[in-house]
Amino acid sequence: MKKLLLSFKIAALMALALPALAQEGDDLFELSLEDLMQIDIYSVSKKAESLFDAPLSSSTLTKEEIYNAGATSIPEALRLMPGLIVREMTNGSYDIHLRGFDNINRYGDGTSSANQITLVMIDGRPVFNYNLGGTNWEALPVDLIDVERIEVVRGPSAPLYGPNAVAGVINIITKNVDQEGVVVNGNIASGTDNTTVGGLRLGYKFNEKLSAQISGNFQLRDRQDDEIFLYSIGSYEAPAAGEFETAVDRKGLNLMLDYDVAEDFNIGLQTGLQRAEVVKPFSQNGTTPFSTSIYESEYLNLTFNKSGLAGRISYTTGFDNLNKGGQQILLQYDYSIIDASLEYNWNISDKFSLRPGFSYQSAAYNNEDYVDITQGTIGVLQGEQTVENIAGSLMADIELTEKLRLVAGGRVDKFNSPDEAYFSYQFAATYDINDQNLIRAVVSKSNSGSFIGPNFLDVQFPAANLYYQGDQNLDLFQIQMYELGYRTKLSSKFELNFELFRQEAKNTNALVAQFPQAPYTLGGDYFVFQNMPAKSVQNGITISANYVASTKFQLKPFLTLQKTETDNVASSQTFLGLADLSNVENDQTPSVFGGFYLNYKATDKLTINLNPYYTGEQSQYSFYNSAIGNPATTAGEIDGRLILNAKVNYKLSSKIDIYVNGRNLLNQEKSEFLGTDRTSMLLMAGLRANL
Repeated sequence: MKKLLLSFKIAALMALALPALAQEGDDLFELSLEDLMQIDIYSVSKKAESLFDAPLSSSTLTKEEIYNAGATSIPEALRLMPGLIVREMTNGSYDIHLRGFDNINRYGDGTSSANQITLVMIDGRPVFNYNLGGTNWEALPVDLIDVERIEVVRGPSAPLYGPNAVAGVINIITKNVDQEGVVVNGNIASGTDNTTVGGLRLGYKFNEKLSAQISGNFQLRDRQDDEIFLYSIGSYEAPAAGEFETAVDRKGLNLMLDYDVAEDFNIGLQTGLQRAEVVKPFSQNGTTPFSTSIYESEYLNLTFNKSGLAGRISYTTGFDNLNKGGQQILLQYDYSIIDASLEYNWNISDKFSLRPGFSYQSAAYNNEDYVDITQGTIGVLQGEQTVENIAGSLMADIELTEKLRLVAGGRVDKFNSPDEAYFSYQFAATYDINDQNLIRAVVSKSNSGSFIGPNFLDVQFPAANLYYQGDQNLDLFQIQMYELGYRTKLSSKFELNFELFRQEAKNTNALVAQFPQAPYTLGGDYFVFQNMPAKSVQNGITISANYVASTKFQLKPFLTLQKTETDNVASSQTFLGLADLSNVENDQTPSVFGGFYLNYKATDKLTINLNPYYTGEQSQYSFYNSAIGNPATTAGEIDGRLILNAKVNYKLSSKIDIYVNGRNLLNQEKSEFLGTDRTSMLLMAGLRANL
């Protein structure tokens, strides 16, 4: 597979290098007022529709907005969207939650504190970590050079996209080659803390039917903090020489082919690879929250669309080392993932459509090549383990009247572990009061997928008195949501959106201490995964607006206010059981967060952008393994933080821009996540070319 992918990329690169005249790319500053106000979205119902009319809570972030704002990565760009909690852990490494529900059990670590319940996709292809759940953002093969837009659907969305779309969906949609001849896009920026990011994209449209593009991207970032947090003293101290210096070192390469066989028949092929090394929190380091993780992967994705029939099959293979340099327990493994889906959009009439679908997923993880128990190194798995899922779904979309639209869907997922079927559903209704006002209501329920770690964890090491065990019968995490929304066009230049939501979560799991059984004894680690009794309820409101005074001035503010409370939280987890169940406020999820995007075109050549982002104060929790095998809980008070970002862009010509970019201009040297870096101001200068 590796040789096939490499040969394919080399052949395509040679084809793209054919001599041709360069053509001018898009001008990001020549959008009309209508373009800035009327934005379409695909991810809500899998068909293009106005964002204003969409039945679900959703947002779209365009490539123009991303570039104008000066975001240096895809995760950072998500700070421009409503409902997303984006916290920087080290320079360029982010923790991202959609509305929250992070660390419900409070016995969190770098793994369970991360977002495991939002499905991230690239052009509809899941890029999910089936070992522990969630998304390793640094391991995405694409970067900003590839992005056409990013679409977010807030709230349970499994009927449309399958398990793991529990809190919602983030769909990264890549660019097409939309003009004949050669297209060249390049962007590079460098600045403080040895931070350099860049990308190059080459596209060629051979004729009206066939186009190809190849792109490469890289990020190299040093940490912004000279010290690391140590559990033993509860504060920061200088690390050993040469340890944890580089925050992010990542590279990606992608090739995309698009062929229109006929007017209603399209075939697409995408392939790529990436390698990333990143410093961020992880669970298996008892000294500091930090570990150095390595991610390597390759993918091949084939799609087709024929008269309403849409199919996709993808294959991803890779290697992870989640704790580089870690001793005793090895967190290295190879993996391979197959993901396939088939859907048919049946338009029964111009007011009624059905969308039946079928999907299959298989994720296999294997650490056999890295375990050597004779050398005292063991793995978290015993050989190869696989999670599988077969699913069927049905969505219906009907316009009952000119004003009332109903969307309903259901999906059944059958897993091999747990050996059960789960049903998810979604009911949404919109009512057009008039052309300027729309109300909507949503009721939905979704569950997570099945993960390798909680199911198949199997560490048995009597010599070190270590025992960790998974459970293949764990109930899957679930969110039930109720939502009311209101959208209004106060004028042709001003739109306002309100989302009032209530979400209920249950079926979390955690490693819980058990009474040791021979040959294990007290004083070691004896833990087994089990479902926890905790249940969380979240009530909140998100307010967002879009004001376009003219093509020279645009303002998009957004704010979320919410409160999350959890019942039956254990104060400790010992071999005597779960102690002192109580009801608490889940204050690890901030109750206030938001920001705004302000873009001002001062002259035909000069554009100024401000995009501050704010998260309120939080109390974050973590644990590490103490000498008696009982997690010791520590709390970290995280102050509220206003991050002021700004960018000034100057057009040297119609094809070349130069810019200066400042992130965290107030230079608030504070940690945004328990025990992580106290990130500071980042100043960069850059050059962009569209040829």
